[in-house]
Amino acid sequence: MTWDYSSELSVGPGSVDAVQSVGSTATVGPVSEAYDWSWLRAGVSEIDMDTYLAMPEDLSRVIEVKDGLPVHCESLSPNHIAITDAIKQSLREAVRKRDHGQPCLKASGELDMLVSEVPFNFRRPDAIVYRCIDDPRDKWKTKPTAADTLLVVEVVSPATVTADCVDKRAEYARLGIEQYWIVRMENNDGRVKSIEILRLNTAGVYVTTETRFRSHSPIAVAITDPLDVGITWDALDADLD
Repeated sequence: MTWDYSSELSVGPGSVDAVQSVGSTATVGPVSEAYDWSWLRAGVSEIDMDTYLAMPEDLSRVIEVKDGLPVHCESLSPNHIAITDAIKQSLREAVRKRDHGQPCLKASGELDMLVSEVPFNFRRPDAIVYRCIDDPRDKWKTKPTAADTLLVVEVVSPATVTADCVDKRAEYARLGIEQYWIVRMENNDGRVKSIEILRLNTAGVYVTTETRFRSHSPIAVAITDPLDVGITWDALDADLD
């Protein structure tokens, strides 16, 4: 995903609560058939959780919010999506195989993960493993917070190298997420060439515990914590262009 504070966002009509700007303050009000989100194009209005949750899906799914500011997310390539889907499926299969006596976990992809409510801040990792949420939160419902999250995965694209390998590495460690996978593709949009697995050490800093290269290892991923997961290179290649 690309962090671009100046990108314009386009939206269409719908029937949800509208957000209208008054100066630099966004307010939520009911409308019937139309709303105007053009104030987002200015890139200056802050967004809180209520504002975000009132947005139509076609707008909310193309932004993240960083410290209250809307951030346009780069459209993913078909290969990026295929790799993410393969990882997500493997994580979900591992969740289903867990014994009933073990703590409940869920795996997903492209799911909002709340970092903070004030200022409003959330990330949307390519894949995520988190503890089940038994009691839905009032606003965030059953979506995870960073405190619920055990593992995040980011697939690196040309525009996200610094964000994924530097910025998010520091942020996810600061948030106490136990494990972070950095997935790199051949020629920036081909097959997966390597998967780096980072875990928090006792100082709260990520250290690389293993990096698997296609050229050196027959298996892409083989871990037992927090899930017993095995992923082959063939599985990651299955739906590539």
